[in-house]
Amino acid sequence: MKRLALATSLLVILAGSASTTETALKHAEILSTLTGATVAGPDWTQTFDKGGATTYVAAGKQSVGRWDVQGDQYCSMWPPSDQWSCYAVTAEVVTGETTITWIATDGSREAGHLLTKGQ
Repeated sequence: MKRLALATSLLVILAGSASTTETALKHAEILSTLTGATVAGPDWTQTFDKGGATTYVAAGKQSVGRWDVQGDQYCSMWPPSDQWSCYAVTAEVVTGETTITWIATDGSREAGHLLTKGQ
């Protein structure tokens, strides 16, 4: 019984420590990570062109917008809007896989896996 409790405690500690590897990205890190990259979520993909175009595909539908880094935030603009929406960005590497998370000002989060590395 003590071994089971110890094993369970160890698993909880290890699981908790995985989230501590999430790192807030700064301006240059956002640019280097996303430029030329593709990120995929559960039912979507998004590519980030060097020239500032971004393509989002979900449910077979494609949207093309603009992306930029302003300060230490990722910003995007999707037609017909001409307003930038900006997000904090984090990265977390677990077992060689990078998860990128966008965090809105209200705290909501959207995460996806980095499929190709930015250049």
